[in-house]
Amino acid sequence: MGKTSKVVVCGMKGVGKTAVLEQLIYGNVNLKSCFYPTIEDIYVANIETDRGTKERVCFYDTAGLEPPLTGELKGPPQSPTMQLTTNQVLQRHYLGFAEGFVMVYDTTRPESLDVLMYLKKDIDRNKDKKEVVILVIGNRTGPDDINSLENTCSKASNWCAREKIRHFEVSAMDRASLYEPFIFMTSRLNPVQNKTAFPQLSTLSFIARRIPVRVVFAFRISSSLLLESSKFSDAFTSPGSVSED
Repeated sequence: MGKTSKVVVCGMKGVGKTAVLEQLIYGNVNLKSCFYPTIEDIYVANIETDRGTKERVCFYDTAGLEPPLTGELKGPPQSPTMQLTTNQVLQRHYLGFAEGFVMVYDTTRPESLDVLMYLKKDIDRNKDKKEVVILVIGNRTGPDDINSLENTCSKASNWCAREKIRHFEVSAMDRASLYEPFIFMTSRLNPVQNKTAFPQLSTLSFIARRIPVRVVFAFRISSSLLLESSKFSDAFTSPGSVSED
């Protein structure tokens, strides 16, 4: 466990961002739980990766965003340059330091998914070419709308596939359902380091691939004799010493 990863949790107001974090870290959320609108809260937790190691993650629970309006209709913007108010976009400083984004929507509120579509465009435009990990969480708070030809969760899944980001369906009331997305996020933020801590070993390995096999063998023999010269020095000067060993 080395660095502390910084992850921003964002989405429309009232979709359960705080409930998801509270349940994940403390497991104290139930149907009677009540949460006040968030301005900003910070949670620090040790999250396990898919390799079994634990990594420290700092979660920034952000204020909920208002759903954007296009004229009188709600939905994704026709123009990516459409002007939004300050309570409809993520504050700029989050985009500067965040290494990951957890975007949350409510599966029973289609407008909350529209907010994430705006949000994803905004992150892509302002992340300064750095690589960030993004995942989408659908918080299931009730049954799907049976009158809808495409429910919000299916629409989100299709959108995430096009955007090449992971989509998870969870319930803030079910702590176990939260493990997979956050283990995925932590594992992506802390990949396996393949580089050796000894640069000279990498150089020798590269040289060994370029020289003939017999030279490599001779080099290894020479190295062994050099490292264990004290053990075998008598063997080269006195044949009798070999039989004694």
